[in-house]
Amino acid sequence: MIELAIEIKLDGFVATNTTISREGLCRRSSVVGRQPGGLSGLPLKNKSTEIVQYICQKTGGQIPIIASGGIFCGNDAKEKIAAGASLVQVWTGFIYSGPKIVKEICSRIN
Repeated sequence: MIELAIEIKLDGFVATNTTISREGLCRRSSVVGRQPGGLSGLPLKNKSTEIVQYICQKTGGQIPIIASGGIFCGNDAKEKIAAGASLVQVWTGFIYSGPKIVKEICSRIN
């Protein structure tokens, strides 16, 4: 997919969306751990950062990456940018924190 993206001069990647992995969740005590379907937010944070870094390395930074997954504060956004993201997309963090999350993230990045 990355080779094709470079070949066709793709405008960018959004990495990532949700995960079906339940790694790190306690299935017995957590309702979320027992439910099927995709998870977003914190369970996706580390894997998302790894994928951003992987795409950046494989593309040599030629294709912009929009990082999404597990961003709840400015330090999370900085982590994604350090991994190679050009932009960040906040969804679950926005739901839990509201619009103030944007100001907090921007204050940490600048």
